[in-house]
Amino acid sequence: MPKIITLAHQKGGVGKSTLALNLAYRFSKEVKTALTDTDPQGSTIQLKDIVQGIDILGYKGTKNLQGKPYDVIFIDTPPYLTENMIPIFLASDLVLIPTKAGVPDIMAIRATIELVKEARKKKPDLKAGIVLNMIKPRTNITEEAKEQLQAYRLPILAEIRDRVVFNNTFLSGGIGTGNDQQAVQELEQLTTEILNLL
Repeated sequence: MPKIITLAHQKGGVGKSTLALNLAYRFSKEVKTALTDTDPQGSTIQLKDIVQGIDILGYKGTKNLQGKPYDVIFIDTPPYLTENMIPIFLASDLVLIPTKAGVPDIMAIRATIELVKEARKKKPDLKAGIVLNMIKPRTNITEEAKEQLQAYRLPILAEIRDRVVFNNTFLSGGIGTGNDQQAVQELEQLTTEILNLL
């Protein structure tokens, strides 16, 4: 049975798809990895011919994923939340909630966390963590965001900064094709923390 890691946030523009691709790329270096997108309009399926080492799967429901021959499957979700997310969360081992540090992003995270809490009523061992994503360097807003996010009592994982190499991910098929060692280190740190949660 694969480990299923879902990335979710009700707000668009928080870098969910980019982070999902980069994490899948990183995990694919060591284990058999797949990436799928529950949004029919999502950009993930268009990566099929660009990305190497990751299988890009069309999404046909969570039951279909559980029998697949992978070690890890990442699920990218659309930038809106409905009750349809609950079955996806219930099929997941970990829900990652990427967010920017801006006020609208932090305010919007609450709805996603409420759905995680709802899913935990049926699956108490569901893990979840927040990833501060696309962070601008040297700003106080990141520390302020961390303080606000601590109220949700979820782990706040490694920060991913706003870097050119991450923004070019969909052109290159993963950050491993670039030479930004700081970006690689950030992804390594996040990967380690994800493995610790699993």
